[in-house]
Amino acid sequence: MDYAGVVATGIDFSTRRGGVSRTVGGILAFAFPLAMTALALSVGLRRLGDMTDIAASLLATMMFLVAAPTAWIFTVDFIEAGRLLVITSALLTSLPLWYFAGSRLAYYARSWGIWALRYVVLCVVWSALNVVLIVIVGSLAG
Repeated sequence: MDYAGVVATGIDFSTRRGGVSRTVGGILAFAFPLAMTALALSVGLRRLGDMTDIAASLLATMMFLVAAPTAWIFTVDFIEAGRLLVITSALLTSLPLWYFAGSRLAYYARSWGIWALRYVVLCVVWSALNVVLIVIVGSLAG
């Protein structure tokens, strides 16, 4: 009996699936949260102003909550934390989540173009879900 045609060839046992570095993909995933945080901080933390500044600071707060999802922990009433502590600890606990997301996208991407497209889609969907959540919480609260 001839088994020459039954033997499988071209089997790859490597653990890497895509052509994109997971480490670089994870580090590049910091772009969105850091940009959103920089935009949120550009409003100013202690500046007084008119009604447009209130709207801008509210928008900046929502942008920061999108960029640092663990900042919701500091909305609990019994936590007394200053603004600088909230910003730094929320970023320190949220950036590993963004790194994991970027590295996971890199694991499945075959090229940087595919990674970038999936990353943009992830950021848009994440932002939209957060806006929907804020609207639902706002409508339930009053």
